[in-house]
Amino acid sequence: MMRSMYSAITGLKNHQTRMDVIGNNIANVNTTGYKKSRVVFKDSLYQVLRGASRATGDRGGTNPMAVGLGMTLSSIDQIHTPAPTTYTNKSTDLAIDGNGYFIVNNGGQLFYTRAGNFDFDELGLFVNTSNGFRVQGWMADNQGNIDTTKALQDIDISGLKSVAPKATTEMRFSGNLNSNISVNYYLDTSSTPPQQKPIGLTDTYDPEGGEVVITSKDVYDSLGNKQTVYFRFFKAYTNTDTSGNLIAPVWFCDISLTPNFNGVAVYNPTSPLGGTTGASTVRLSNVIGFDNYGKFNGTANVKLEIDRASYGADPIIFTIDFSDLTQWESKSTAWAEYQDGYTMGNLTSFTIGQDGTILGVYDNGTSKNLARVAIANFQNPAGLTQVGSSLFQVSNNSGDPMIGAPGDQGMGALIPGSLEMSNVDLSEEFTDMIVTQRGFQANSRIITTSDEMLQELVNLKR
Repeated sequence: MMRSMYSAITGLKNHQTRMDVIGNNIANVNTTGYKKSRVVFKDSLYQVLRGASRATGDRGGTNPMAVGLGMTLSSIDQIHTPAPTTYTNKSTDLAIDGNGYFIVNNGGQLFYTRAGNFDFDELGLFVNTSNGFRVQGWMADNQGNIDTTKALQDIDISGLKSVAPKATTEMRFSGNLNSNISVNYYLDTSSTPPQQKPIGLTDTYDPEGGEVVITSKDVYDSLGNKQTVYFRFFKAYTNTDTSGNLIAPVWFCDISLTPNFNGVAVYNPTSPLGGTTGASTVRLSNVIGFDNYGKFNGTANVKLEIDRASYGADPIIFTIDFSDLTQWESKSTAWAEYQDGYTMGNLTSFTIGQDGTILGVYDNGTSKNLARVAIANFQNPAGLTQVGSSLFQVSNNSGDPMIGAPGDQGMGALIPGSLEMSNVDLSEEFTDMIVTQRGFQANSRIITTSDEMLQELVNLKR
């Protein structure tokens, strides 16, 4: 039989395979995270009719002659080029902008995907909504720190639906104390005539003849109970010269548990504020000071203890940082801008950042890192094994996965609230469809033509 007929058969079979691949690409034109495939052909074996001959002094060399025996598949390649993303407005939907694949776990078996249609299930596990496979990453510790060098684990926020109360340990002041504020003193009416005298460290009355700056801040004990602490800043004379004139005014700060600042006592870092043994107000002296340029040069951190025995809680022990205060000619704006305590809170919402960090927001006004999504990259992504559902597995030619966090080590950043579309280009697929159809048609014509030639040969017997 004629070799052309069998060559055409290989053309028909392999063009049909190419059409199958094209059909699968078009079918998945709207499949999330789908990566298209392409068929590459190569020529098949050759039947050598004559070998090549070497040139001699009398005759030139001749080329070999061979008849090809058709074609075969060279490869069916996966094309892992990025695809456009579509905005879904669903906070748990994720797309990767750049290199990388999400990692999902099914009973200890890892799969890789670009389809980021994720959500939290009823148990608090972060899963892909297609088949419930668990998304892999790293969980945060109690302080919200995430160690991306640890082994991968399921992202599970079931134990993070609430946050325990935290006692205040730090407080920080900022703002300005007006340099032109009037100085406080008291008038000693027992002397004749009455004299202005420096404010004493334990004077319990409101100073006369000056201005005060009062502010407050809530702090929390170990059970989450709130305690309001009041602060009163004022400038006062503490010394007199040899003639009895008031000199060298300094800043005082009264700290109290009541807004009327009763029962002033000298500050003692070892004595608690409040309770049965502590004072209701303590006065800081020689703590808040400024240089000639209005910059703070006093004692930056002051330790304060508040008794909470009557509440069944540990005492609130925290440091107060005054170093951000200034003394310029401007309105007094000193206030406690920060304290790190809070009461118990329930998880109300969460957000996912471009770096894959899942941030929980609680109803006590705090936010905390919950987990971080991991992604993997491969030396040869086209070597991954396709297993369906937009999932891939490691093969012998893909290389081992390189695990990292989004945005690190060459990994792509995440696009929250979006999904990656298919990378199928319909115009390209339709063009390939036409070419494939013509190739199939031409090979079928070879068979019919070869059959006519054989028919002519059979007719010679007549």
